[in-house]
Amino acid sequence: MDLGHIRLIEGLAVAAASIVLAVFPVSLPINLVLAALIIAFYLHGCLQSQQPQTQNNWALPPDAVPDAIIVSDLNGKLLYANTLARSMFPSVDTTDTVTKLFDEWHRELNNRGPADEVVTAALSAPDFQFSETLHMHDGRAYERLTRVSSENPQRIWILRDISHLQQANHDSEMHTTMVEADAARTAELAEQLYHAKAELEANQAELTRLANTDSLTGLLNRRRFTALGEKAIKETSTENIWVIMMDIDHFKRINDTYGHAAGDVAIRDFATLAEQQVGEYGFVGRMGGEEFAAILEDVEMDVAIKVAENIRKATATHVTAHESEKFRFTASIGVAQWFSGEITIEAALDRSDQALYSAKSFGRNRVVGYETT
Repeated sequence: MDLGHIRLIEGLAVAAASIVLAVFPVSLPINLVLAALIIAFYLHGCLQSQQPQTQNNWALPPDAVPDAIIVSDLNGKLLYANTLARSMFPSVDTTDTVTKLFDEWHRELNNRGPADEVVTAALSAPDFQFSETLHMHDGRAYERLTRVSSENPQRIWILRDISHLQQANHDSEMHTTMVEADAARTAELAEQLYHAKAELEANQAELTRLANTDSLTGLLNRRRFTALGEKAIKETSTENIWVIMMDIDHFKRINDTYGHAAGDVAIRDFATLAEQQVGEYGFVGRMGGEEFAAILEDVEMDVAIKVAENIRKATATHVTAHESEKFRFTASIGVAQWFSGEITIEAALDRSDQALYSAKSFGRNRVVGYETT
């Protein structure tokens, strides 16, 4: 039963008692009793009208919810605080105001200015409704909601501890940060692996080059030259494979006259000249010391002889320079053909070497072809 119904019953009771006294005269004691009842009902009604209206039709009992609930009148005077609110504010007193209640609490906030302004606005505007998040110095976080009751002219303040939600958000952000950091480390590791792989491949390529080439001239070494010769005879469909053997004339004299460093320069110069003249016809290798060889693939005899002669002429006209010294040298060259049916290139190498020996015997600085009988 609400306050309106109670007052209606009290009014009716007083009116009925007055009528009885006026219409039905009774003895003095009864009159005194009735008069006392009238006065009692009247005083009760007056007292009820002066008491603050703190009753609300709560959907749940205030102590059953996990929030601190505070009720004040529109001027800020405290009317009610549930158990959780009283535990948060041990010194709460119904004679206090919300301004006094929150003043000390706001001192624990990281930034109390906006929170103070909300309290001031709530006391200044009866219809003011606001929700805010308050962060405490110790890391706790609260959501504070204030609104006016829809049933009575009272203001309700609700405080909800959301520290766990803030922590969850923080954990989520930290997790995101960790994931991003892991992704960055993974990308960095992938880049390092990429560069390491590229460096390993480069090293392997360099090792392969060193294993297959002559360190002084950069030409094929004897092992690689022979292997490519074997490959050439296996893949050819003709007998037009020619072997050219070359040797620098009087090389010992160059070393003795100009020094071994000058001899190395002469070897490098000759390697360059031979490679230039052979070009796309085949490949050149250093067989050891001052001796070189070339294999020409799919060419006729006249082309093979011409290439050999061009090497000889280019060598004879070339001037080698080392430090302050300049000198010339010549080369003797032998040419031989590989024959179909020979399972290795060695036989052709031997024949071209015999032709080279003949060129040296005939006076050097010449090209001699191996003659078959």
